[in-house]
Amino acid sequence: MDTEQTIGLEGRKVARILGYMGILPFLALASLAAMDGPRWLEVALIAYGALILAFMAGTLWTGLIFGQRSSHRVKFELMASNVLVLAAWPSVLMPTAWACLWLAALFAAHLWLDAPWRAHAGPSWYRHMRLTISVAVVLILTLGGLVGLGLEFGGAGQA
Repeated sequence: MDTEQTIGLEGRKVARILGYMGILPFLALASLAAMDGPRWLEVALIAYGALILAFMAGTLWTGLIFGQRSSHRVKFELMASNVLVLAAWPSVLMPTAWACLWLAALFAAHLWLDAPWRAHAGPSWYRHMRLTISVAVVLILTLGGLVGLGLEFGGAGQA
């Protein structure tokens, strides 16, 4: 059955709202942390990033569930989903700037691994949404990490 028809207009609308709203905590927490907010904001940013990456790693299972990929690719993607989640785990112990950069790299790796637009898998609205959201998250985390490193190294010379 065509996914475009089964999810319906209302389902697509809800998926878009939830997807794009998922960017807001990244943006808000990274902005507040960059403005030298309390430490708990930094912890919340990294924890949120790790949780969302774990959630997104589940998309790598769709090839198995829907039989859309070769058995070799499915095995690789199942293993990759677990590796991404396990690789994100140490980010909660890293300094915030490095954790942001590490998570940005993991989100970029996930984007590369689960590129629905590469195989034109799934509906076009989903492919566009996934690309937009993933790129936004990678940019926000990268910028947050670079700003954090700048503040870290800039402040070290003043002490």
